[in-house]
Amino acid sequence: MTTADHPAPPHPGGRTPVRRALAAVTALLAAAPLLAACTSGGPSADPATSRPRTEIALPANAEAWKATTAYPPSTVTLAVGERLGVAGTPSDLARAWQLTSAGDGAVVRRGPDVSYGTCAPDSTGCASGLDQIFTAVAPGATTLTWEFRSVVGCRPEAPAGSLDDCRSVTKAVRVTVR
Repeated sequence: MTTADHPAPPHPGGRTPVRRALAAVTALLAAAPLLAACTSGGPSADPATSRPRTEIALPANAEAWKATTAYPPSTVTLAVGERLGVAGTPSDLARAWQLTSAGDGAVVRRGPDVSYGTCAPDSTGCASGLDQIFTAVAPGATTLTWEFRSVVGCRPEAPAGSLDDCRSVTKAVRVTVR
């Protein structure tokens, strides 16, 4: 007996398993770029609310609290239109990193900050992160500077390490835009 005498039973929809698998793979490959854009902050991500690709983290508050000298400057090179995120850690409310120089506005422009994290709105004891955003607007060079200092006021006679001592440290970020 040959296969011509006993043909295989028809498959539902007239498709063989191989054709169904091929159709599924084709559909998956066609959808892959759309899925990647949704999950990776790709082309469909709103630049105003997404984290930039270039980021620098300010030193952690616990480390900065103990520092006695300025931190070495960081350097970044950006293309016009590229964004820089400077990530800070949540403040302990007594001391915080404060932007003291936003640089040359003709070279970089401060944009809206971007919050990120997994804290639910009704959480307690949970801290989300924050990027201060700067957008490169024209070729040139400039320096951004932060100071870690008391936000509750200081007294020159206060003991070192107390909440109101006047000690502070700085961190600079040198930005070159090409």
